[in-house]
Amino acid sequence: MNLKLTLTILTTLYAMNSHAFSPDALEGRNLYPACHVCHNQAMDPPLGPPMWGVQRLYKKNTLDDEDFVKAVVDFVKAPTIEKAIHSEALQQLGLMPPLPLPDEMLKKIATYILEEEFPPPCEHWKIAVKRAEENGDMAHVEKDADMLKMFCK
Repeated sequence: MNLKLTLTILTTLYAMNSHAFSPDALEGRNLYPACHVCHNQAMDPPLGPPMWGVQRLYKKNTLDDEDFVKAVVDFVKAPTIEKAIHSEALQQLGLMPPLPLPDEMLKKIATYILEEEFPPPCEHWKIAVKRAEENGDMAHVEKDADMLKMFCK
């Protein structure tokens, strides 16, 4: 097999696998703008934490994919302080309002959140550094500057 054909096949396979969502996640991707309204990393001031961090916390705090979806759906249907796992966002932004969507839609959105590869929220961290500097919160400046260095080029 020649090199050009091999590269074409590998590129095609990578493209097919890099965004191979389940059917529920595909539908959830179309519904996700309901979440992005608040979880937009470029929003200043932010209304909700970037989904990159939310996803990471839910993956860390759930047993498996099914538990992830269930936990996300349970929280967004009826957010409570007890169910909140993003303590920093809770402290800074407060508790999110309930998302009044049918369970099936919420499950599809949660599945999309589980399967998507969200980019690190570089814009969010830049905004956070600027705001923390303005407020003299050097610990927050250092934390977000470290995240920028670690995840953003």
